[in-house]
Amino acid sequence: MAVCYLLADLYAFKGPVHKLCTESQGGGLAAEVDGLPITRHELEAAMREHLWKHNAAWASLSPESRMQSRWLALETLVNERLLRACRVKTSPGAGLSKGAVKQESERMQRQFADSSEFPTRLAAQQLTPKALEARITDAQLDEAWIEKVIQTRFKAVSPQDLRAWYAEYKETLRIPQAYHAAHIFLTRHDKTKPDRSAEIRAIQRQFLAKEKTFAQLAKEHSEDDRSKNLGGDLGWFSSERMPPDFIAAVQKLKSGQFSEPVQTKLGWHLIIVLERHASRLPALAEVSHEITTLLISKRREAALKSLLAELRERSPASVLYHAEVIDHAEPAP
Repeated sequence: MAVCYLLADLYAFKGPVHKLCTESQGGGLAAEVDGLPITRHELEAAMREHLWKHNAAWASLSPESRMQSRWLALETLVNERLLRACRVKTSPGAGLSKGAVKQESERMQRQFADSSEFPTRLAAQQLTPKALEARITDAQLDEAWIEKVIQTRFKAVSPQDLRAWYAEYKETLRIPQAYHAAHIFLTRHDKTKPDRSAEIRAIQRQFLAKEKTFAQLAKEHSEDDRSKNLGGDLGWFSSERMPPDFIAAVQKLKSGQFSEPVQTKLGWHLIIVLERHASRLPALAEVSHEITTLLISKRREAALKSLLAELRERSPASVLYHAEVIDHAEPAP
C-alpha cells in the first residue's frame, strides 16, 4: 500500500518531500522518521488523498473521525519513510538508470495540455525541476528496492494454489447471463407528448408490414442518440447494466424475437433480441492468469505489511511525532 500511495502521490506533485526540505517550506514538521521529515504540508496533502479514496467530506466528519483521518494519513507517510530509510542504509542508489528518471519527468510534463502549466504547478508545490528530479529518483529507488526485498518473502503461485482458490471461490467469477439487443425508443419526458403509444404502434406496423427495416426505423424515429445510427443496436449487456423494467421485457424474448411496444419509466420501446448467452462458470484455464495476478498481489501486500512490522519493531524510537502540528492539520484544498 505504501508503494501505491508513493506513486499516486508523486504523479499529483505532492509526494514524499526530499530530505533537504525545511520546516519553513512545509509549515512545520508533523513527524520525523529516522531523520527524514514529514511536513504539515505533506500530511495535509495525504489527508486530501485519504478522504478522496474513502469518498468522505471533511466538513461532515466528527472531531473523532477527523483525528482518525489525520493519523491514518500520517501512518501512510510514516511507513513510506521507514521503507526509504531502510533502503538508504542498505542500498542507497544501486541500479537506477538516469534515463528512466528523465523519461518519467517528461511523461509527467505531457499530462498537461498547456506546457506553461507544468512550471506553474511546480512552483505552487515549492518545487524546482531539480527537486522534482530528486523526488522521482527517490521514488524509483524505493520502488525497485521494495520489489527486490519482498520478492524473497512470498512463494510463487503454484498450480495447486490455483486449483485450491478456484475450487473455493469460482462462483465469484461466474459470467452473468448476457443479451445482445436493439431497440427503437421514444422518450416519455417530452411534455408535449404525454402518451406516445400510438406513435410506437405506428412504427411497429411499418416493421411488421416490411415497409422498412428495423435499422431504418431506428434511424428515423428512435430518440436514443447513442444507438439510432447503429440500427438501434445496444450491444451486449447484463441485467445489472439496464433498468429492471427494460430487462424484464428482454428476458421474455427469444433470440430473433421482436417485442410488442414496451413502456418503461424512460419511455416506449420496440425491442429485438439478437443473441443471448446463458450464465456460466469459466473454466480454470480461462481465468488462471486472473487468479495468479490476484494471489501474487495479496502475497505482495502481506509481505510488505510483514516488512513494515519488522521495521517498526526493530526501531520504534526512530519515529517522532509532533502532536501540536498533527492536531491542527487540515486537508489540502
